[in-house]
Formats: sequence, C-alpha cells, structure tokens
Amino acid sequence: MGDIVRNLMRFAIPVCLVLLAAGLRWGYLAGAPRGMQFTHVDAEGYHYLAVNLLDHGVYSMNSEPPLRANNIRAPLYPLFVAAWYSIGGPNPDFVAFVQPLLDVLTVVVLLKFGTFVAGKRVGYLAALLYAFNPSSWRFCNELLTEILFGLLLTAGLWMFARYLLRWRNRDALWCGVWLGAGILCKPNIQFLPLALLALLAHGIFFHRQRWWHGAVIVAGTIGVMLLPWFVRNYVVFGEVFYTRTFDDNLAHVSAVSTLARVNGEAVAPWTPRWEEIYDGIIAETARRYNWEPVPQAALTARDLDRRLQEIAEVAGEIVRAHPVDFVISHTQSWLWSFVPQDHKFWYTHFTGQDWETAVPQSDVLGRALAALGRGEIGQAVQLVIDERLRGLPPLALAFWTLWGVMYGAAAVLLVIGALRMRPRLLAAFLLITIFYVTFVPGPISQIRFRLPVTPVILLLVARGWYPLTKP
Repeated sequence: MGDIVRNLMRFAIPVCLVLLAAGLRWGYLAGAPRGMQFTHVDAEGYHYLAVNLLDHGVYSMNSEPPLRANNIRAPLYPLFVAAWYSIGGPNPDFVAFVQPLLDVLTVVVLLKFGTFVAGKRVGYLAALLYAFNPSSWRFCNELLTEILFGLLLTAGLWMFARYLLRWRNRDALWCGVWLGAGILCKPNIQFLPLALLALLAHGIFFHRQRWWHGAVIVAGTIGVMLLPWFVRNYVVFGEVFYTRTFDDNLAHVSAVSTLARVNGEAVAPWTPRWEEIYDGIIAETARRYNWEPVPQAALTARDLDRRLQEIAEVAGEIVRAHPVDFVISHTQSWLWSFVPQDHKFWYTHFTGQDWETAVPQSDVLGRALAALGRGEIGQAVQLVIDERLRGLPPLALAFWTLWGVMYGAAAVLLVIGALRMRPRLLAAFLLITIFYVTFVPGPISQIRFRLPVTPVILLLVARGWYPLTKP
C-alpha cells in the first residue's frame, strides 16, 4: 500500500506543477490588455520578419517595400512565429496563447534537471518557484525570444549536466542540439559553448580515455546546425558570418553609453538624447567613409551591411579610446539590472496607474548609496525611510517591499546553492552561464535578458534552500 501511495505522489506532484504553471500563465493572459505583444520595439521586428517570410519569402524586418534581407536577428524565433501565423493568421495573440506551453515545458525540464543533479526535493522546489515566477507570466504575452530561448538554454544545460555525470555521448549530442538551437534563437550566447568546451576538456585531468569525445560532439553538432545560416549569409551578403547583432549593439548601445559617460550625462537607452548621440556616430561614419547622399530606400542589403560594419568600426574606436568609461558604464548597467523593477509593472497592471505617476521619482537608492559611500549611514537610512517607507502609497510600498525581500533572499540562497552544488564543474558552468547571459547586454540589461537564466538561478536558489527544509 505504501508503494502505491508513493507512486501516486510521484505522478501527482509533477502533474500539479504543470497544471499550476499553465493555470497561472493563461490566467494572466486572460486578464491582460490586448495588444501588449508590441510593448518592446524588438517585437515589431519579429512580427514583420514572420509576415514577410510568409507573404514574400524574404527574411526582412521592413514594414513596407523595399524588403531588404536582415542580418541582425537570428532566424529561429521568427520561424517559430511564422509557423503559428501560417495556422492562425498574423495574430500575435495566437502566439501569446501558445507560448505558455513552452514555459510549462521549461517547468518540466527544470524539474527533471533539478531532480537529476540534486534530488527530488530540489527539483520540485525549483520547478515550483519557476511556476510562480511572475516575470515568466508577463513575457509569455510578449512577441520576444525569451520564453523559447529559456526553454532551449535550460534543456541544453540539463544535457550538459547529464554528460558530466554519466559521460554518455548521446547526452553530449543533445547538449549540442539544444545549445545550437539556443544560438539560432538568440545570438547573444554564440560564444558560450567556448566555455562549455573548455570545461568538457577537464576529463584529461582525470585521465579519462576519449575525454575529448564530448567536446567534439557538442562543437560538431552546433556547427552543423549553424551551417545553413552561414551559407545563407554568404549567398545574400557575400561574407561568411552568423549575425551582425554584436556590430549593431556595439554601435547603438556600447558606444552610445560610453560617450554619454564621457560627457558626464545620465542617458537612458532609446531616449531622444540616446538616439541623438547615435546619430552623431552615424554622421561621423558618413563623413569618414564618404557616404553618397542617396535615399535609404535606394540602398541594397549589401550596402546596408557594409555601412553597418563601418559604423561598428567607428564605434569600436570610440570604445577603445575610452576603455575605462566603457567598462564602468557597461558594468554599472549590469549591476543595476539586478535592482528589482518588476514591482513597477505589476503595480500598473493591478491599479492601472503608472508607477512613475504614483511614486515620486527621486533616485532614492542612488542617493542612499552615495550617502553610504561618504560614510553617512544615518542619512542613507533616513532617505529610504522618508521617501520609500513613508512616501509610497500602501500598495506600492507592499510591492516594493515584497520584491526587495524576494531578490535579497534569492541572492543569499543562490550563493549558498552554488557552494553546495555538485559536481563543482557543473556549479562553475551554471554561474558562468548566468554571468555571461546577463552581462553581455550591458547598458540595456533588464529583467527581459535575465529571464532565460531564471530557471538556472532558481535551481541554485532551491539547492541553497534544500538543507533548511530537510527533516
């Protein structure tokens, strides 16, 4: 009888987690305003990539002719959107309805991952935490890569863990498949496998025969998956490359934030002043390379690609001329991205009132940190008390406090979990992955770019909590 009960529980708990995750995500969608899929500017680009693929057979982000081939966006997510558009028409709501299924699969993969590396309790807790993760609910309703990318990345890390612990070549093959698909979805991780391959080579220190098999399988699998896109780019643009994402980010993000710091300005991404600085970089590039004054519509895809590379060259010179400002602006933005911001979205969602309207905007945290830097601890505490604890409406205070406590507790448990995770090599790679994925965006770092590694973060949090819940 005891065995029957245990078997029922073994089956019932995962089913309940799946139903819970699905219910929360679709429940949020049911109450979300229509048209939120285009909240981020990138979403419109993915929409037109899918529409133009279906209607014109051209991988282009242009909303009207001329439709020129794109070389910045990776292909997998637009293909995913196009597949659903081919069934239900160009309706982003249809894609938003499907994406919770992907996120529920992430819950299942995380459950299997956590159970495999740290036992059932850790697996259950990590899956439960991710099921309750409100950022996931929100981004299921966005026409962005993060939900699909998070599933692929989590699955790839799970297969990597299986290879480390069992040394089976088929696990290395699946690791390459999932990480290759992840790179096709989000080019930001295209260099992550280099760290993975270095870690796989650790077998030589343990005198394992054929230790190199896993590295070759992972690299070969990823290479085969990326090859068609390299060929496409060679045919369309005349050069062998994967994407120009990093060239675009160097020019439109890194160089702009560096110049803003050099000028002593605090400029938020995509604001008019941000675009003004970027326009200045373009103007300098046009002068240096003697661009012909022709309309944008008259330029071919190869012309635009050449100009983007020239802009990136000028941007690279700016960054190299001010390396300290670049590093500081990039690192500061990355660190600030871990300051809770989610509460603002959910406050607006529940009240219909913008956070900026309800709450006085005075950079309390920044001024409090500055006071701490001067050794004025009392003033720092008083600032927080006066402008946050006393100055916020009750619901806003509750949200601000809740997210602050959750982030603080998660940070402590993540460190503990990383120290307790075994094998050490797996813990190291999980931390490398979290750092790499969140650090690369730099000045545009935000919750969106942390979401794909949230399952890994919560796995380490669950590993840090587990001994505290042990009977």
